[in-house]
Amino acid sequence: MIKNLSEWILLVLVLIILASFIYLLMPLFYIICWAGILAFFVYPVYKFINLKLKNHKRISAILVILCFVIFIIIPFSLVLLNFYSQAFSFLKNLEPLTQKDLMELIENLKNYPHIYVLISKILNQMQPYIPQLQEKFAQFISNIFQSGFGILKNFVKFIFSLGFQTAFTLIALYYFLIDGERVINEIIELIPGDKEEKEKILQRVSSILKGVLYGNILTGLIQGFLAFIIYFLLGIPQYLLWAFLTVIASFVPVLGTAFIWGPLIIYLLIIGSYTKAVILLLYSALIVSQVDNFLKPVLIGEKTKIHNLLIFFSVLGGLAQFGALGLFLGPFILGLVLSIIEIYKIKIPH
Repeated sequence: MIKNLSEWILLVLVLIILASFIYLLMPLFYIICWAGILAFFVYPVYKFINLKLKNHKRISAILVILCFVIFIIIPFSLVLLNFYSQAFSFLKNLEPLTQKDLMELIENLKNYPHIYVLISKILNQMQPYIPQLQEKFAQFISNIFQSGFGILKNFVKFIFSLGFQTAFTLIALYYFLIDGERVINEIIELIPGDKEEKEKILQRVSSILKGVLYGNILTGLIQGFLAFIIYFLLGIPQYLLWAFLTVIASFVPVLGTAFIWGPLIIYLLIIGSYTKAVILLLYSALIVSQVDNFLKPVLIGEKTKIHNLLIFFSVLGGLAQFGALGLFLGPFILGLVLSIIEIYKIKIPH
């Protein structure tokens, strides 16, 4: 009895200490998670370099981090700066609209006769409601303008915060590369269950994370890059901004990137650039969208064997709960759940 009591007291003390340690690390939750995810994806590169350098772990980790900074962080930072510049320019172009009369704006459409005649006929039918329309239009443009600048201010704060977080993440990544495998093995040993079952869980989680990377993020980036090329060549204003939004839209099911290039085609038709509109339609429908339709199912299906809807919901839920980190954390949790269900089916026959 006394022996059992002492064991329970020891267990409670261990749980209290463990909970205190987790509470201590909570402010660093995002940094630790991002470092762990990056370590997961760059670890094969680290192993290759470490093998070539004959097991010089520290030098290998430093080289991997340097490559990551040079080829990922610096280009990404330049893209963010360009994106900010184009978004700011876009909002500045909206500012004059807040001071113009609705009828004055419509008069500016005389360069596009078909559009001008159509809108003029519509407004003639709605003549009694013109003052209300004018008020609503001015309010709408003003709200977009103010909200946009509010978002840009928060974006600047985010950039500074991201810089500090990135520095600490790289420090954590360094130690994860050096000691990560040993720590993971220690954790696996502490988890109850058969070794085979634990390896199965790790393999499933690993396959899902790779499927999300290659099947969602990589295809989204490819679509964004292809869209960037055509937006730039066609001279679409703020082409980088629209390319970035195309990447975001690639995560939306059914229409996907059409949410962005569809309105841009309408914009080109309105300004009379019919040839450019046709080129954008054909290029987007036959190239940009087809990357999503063919590449994503192949990559996700091969690596996860999981229905795309589950992947989509896990990514969407992860983004809602954890922000950008949820892009990986959501599928990670999904992998754990599905692995436990599989083990449950094996252990408890029906």
